[in-house]
Amino acid sequence: QRIFRPLSNGFDVLEYERYSYTDGHTEAVCNLIRDNLTENLLTPDFIEDYPPSHPLWNRPYVGYCVPATFALLYLMDTDQLQPMQGDVFIDDYMVDGEGTWHWWLEDKKTKKKHDITHQLFTTEQELQEVYKTGRPMGYYGYSDQPASRFLTLMEKVQPTSLRWSAEDKEDPTPGTL
Repeated sequence: QRIFRPLSNGFDVLEYERYSYTDGHTEAVCNLIRDNLTENLLTPDFIEDYPPSHPLWNRPYVGYCVPATFALLYLMDTDQLQPMQGDVFIDDYMVDGEGTWHWWLEDKKTKKKHDITHQLFTTEQELQEVYKTGRPMGYYGYSDQPASRFLTLMEKVQPTSLRWSAEDKEDPTPGTL
């Protein structure tokens, strides 16, 4: 599989293997993604919106739901996963009043949730409140193209993947599929 992310003068390309969509593979990939969440995957805007003193930083995985969700979406070999977005309420108020959201994947048929960063919520009630507001979403990013940080996370999860810059989508290099 190849993903092409437009650049000003070509494309950022990631070539990788997709994992079969089974419970075992999905759980294993979720664990790999969780193990590879690092600060360089957070956007500068997110860091600016929530200064170091903000209480959200006391919660695990804050800010990582988007890259985790979309890395899983791209890595699994299925069209049954739907990105979902829900409103974040903590202690009965919306975190910033303007829209902080939590992302996860949901199986279109079974409705099973694949939420890699659900530990952000300290109680089951908080998590269920977010899920109640969940709505199906499209891809996250500019013009439905993956963000660089999604590809960076996928590379960490799958070190055998290949990433390079190409002038056009017809460039046959590196792995040539």
